[in-house]
Amino acid sequence: MKRENDYYQASALSFRKMEMIPRQLLTTPLIYMSDDQRIPSSYMVLEDGRIRFSLYYPNAGSVQLQVLGSEAHNLTLTREDDLWTGICEPETGLLGVIVIVDGNEVLCSTLPIAYSSNRPMNMIEIPEKDSVIELQNCPHGSVNMEFMSSRVSGKLERIYVYLPPDYMTSGKHYPVLYLQHGHGENETSWVSQGRMNFIADNLIAAGKAIPSIVVMCNGMMTVEEEGGVCLRYADGFPKMLTEEVIPFIESRYRTISDAEHRAMAGLSMGSIQTSIITLEHPELFQYVGLFSGFVQDPLAGFTEHLVPEKLLRYKDRFKVYFRAIGDTDIFLRNFLSDDELLERHSITNDRRLYQGGHEWKVWQHCFHDFYPLLFREN
Repeated sequence: MKRENDYYQASALSFRKMEMIPRQLLTTPLIYMSDDQRIPSSYMVLEDGRIRFSLYYPNAGSVQLQVLGSEAHNLTLTREDDLWTGICEPETGLLGVIVIVDGNEVLCSTLPIAYSSNRPMNMIEIPEKDSVIELQNCPHGSVNMEFMSSRVSGKLERIYVYLPPDYMTSGKHYPVLYLQHGHGENETSWVSQGRMNFIADNLIAAGKAIPSIVVMCNGMMTVEEEGGVCLRYADGFPKMLTEEVIPFIESRYRTISDAEHRAMAGLSMGSIQTSIITLEHPELFQYVGLFSGFVQDPLAGFTEHLVPEKLLRYKDRFKVYFRAIGDTDIFLRNFLSDDELLERHSITNDRRLYQGGHEWKVWQHCFHDFYPLLFREN
């Protein structure tokens, strides 16, 4: 909005009024903000690990926060002029933030936004000491958005496709990993929350991983039925992936189109989908990853993929069968039950336990350790 010499900027830097300086008088940058005009960062990690929030709500009567990790931390902010400030001490990792202004939950435009819990949501990141995400000065891949008209879902599906750093120049064909998110998330989550592209870039640059294409779809397939909406994560999505997504990707990208060069992995609900698809179609994949992951289905008790003859085909089929979970995950009991199921059927697996719960810092570690195992000849 402009009015005479006033300029209003809506950004993470400032919402406050700034003076537009006529060009003929310009001796400083075109838009100049003094210290009292600039809004501080919405949140800051202090040296002692606590978080300081400074949210700009000049007309609010009250502002509260819920910081969501393994536990919810409630915080009532205090007004300081136009800013609402407060300090809390949550755990590390990627944390959801619920902002409540005058009793109404709002999406804060100056805090990072991602997709979780079936909606856009504010999130902040408190890095761990052993975080696997570190932006490095190395070649970086790209993430494409593709759009596919699906007969199975009846919708236009958006698909995220990570291409390794040398894809545009090499002329080579690449193996493919199909990577799925969890319940309430979508195809953006492995990039916006998981940062899989940066993890893959770093591993490839270090010579620890074979460059591959990574495909991420929306696994929250829903259909409208009488009385409500049905989530078809266990039957509709597997059909779409095997019959539509794989052919679509292989027709548009330089892929190596055989089971030895095809992998599938997922977290939480995405791990259930991975188990269903790879048990139903062992001829399509030779690499499997279950992050906070399930063979059996604790979500809705789907069992059609667990008949003995399918489990028998699973045995010794895969070059890599990776299972991992956090040591405080709320679904750890289900993971241990899967241990017993696999042992009864003599199915071997690479089993790992990480520190943490049902959360992104665990899934980032899972991807970091799984990706280098893929597509190696030995």
